[in-house]
Amino acid sequence: MKRFFIGILMSVCAFSMSTFAQDYSLTSHNTMPFALNPSLAGAANSIRFGLNYRQHWPALDNKFHTLRASYDQNFYKQMCSAGFAYTYDNKGGGAYQEHEFDLLYSHTIRLKEHYFIRLGVQATLFACFMGDNFEFEDMYNPHYRRVENPTAENLTNDSRTYVDFSAGGSFVIENLLTVGAAVYHIGEPKNGFLDKQDNVLERKLTVHVSYFKDLQSQNGLFGRADLSNNYLFANVYYQMQEQFQNFYAGVGLLYSPLLIGAAFKSDLADLHTPSFMAGLQFGSFQFSYVYDLFTSYAKKNGSWSHEINLIYIIRKHEKYPCPVVYW
Repeated sequence: MKRFFIGILMSVCAFSMSTFAQDYSLTSHNTMPFALNPSLAGAANSIRFGLNYRQHWPALDNKFHTLRASYDQNFYKQMCSAGFAYTYDNKGGGAYQEHEFDLLYSHTIRLKEHYFIRLGVQATLFACFMGDNFEFEDMYNPHYRRVENPTAENLTNDSRTYVDFSAGGSFVIENLLTVGAAVYHIGEPKNGFLDKQDNVLERKLTVHVSYFKDLQSQNGLFGRADLSNNYLFANVYYQMQEQFQNFYAGVGLLYSPLLIGAAFKSDLADLHTPSFMAGLQFGSFQFSYVYDLFTSYAKKNGSWSHEINLIYIIRKHEKYPCPVVYW
């Protein structure tokens, strides 16, 4: 039964007359801030490597897995940054698999000391594949409650590759406040396995605010320009993609080496998810674990998730390094 319902869900998402596709979502999506806005590539003013893994609905037979590996780097003298990310999204125990390759570039405009505008663009290559275990609604026999019929679906193909573009901008008060917005899937590329006019990846809008409060007093003749290893941080963002909405608010504390946080995520309708984070930071290495506890009607189906996040920073000897954590 569980496999059937997941199969129906995937069929509706991929083949309905009006497809409402949406992106994967990580609770710690902005641990790599340029996953939230292309303009934030290189925001740590360092060479940064990241690895994110999420397992969603682990109690179901058809588990959902998302793996994201990323790199970004700031080129201080050129006032620009570049980044790369690869994401593997496995839905329904392999029923649908997506490979995403992102190339990012951002440019920084200095308004005055500690005040900046960042502009970024992203080019993405998607490669999507249908698994052998993909099941359609007409394959299900309701009398015997099992899959035993051949499907009448006539697929154009069982894979699709397409290119996508996104862009964003942000206003930054260094080590204090970031306010930004981004538009993903600007051209709304076709992403369905059937060549229908409305099988497109819908445009997504993201707006976000981040705030930091250093817990140590500044020192030096002109004051310290970077953050200490002890600070509070808060983040709020809102995403809208066709009929799907996502609101997120999170707070946290880094009191080296301890990292803790709590957040609340909602689709502003039925799904409401409190999240809890715990982690450690040692020098250039940071580890965190995130647990999502769904409070919706679906919680009896094992509707929780686990995330593991790893970050490694190679500090360059540049002025004004920025914080690493974006909870």
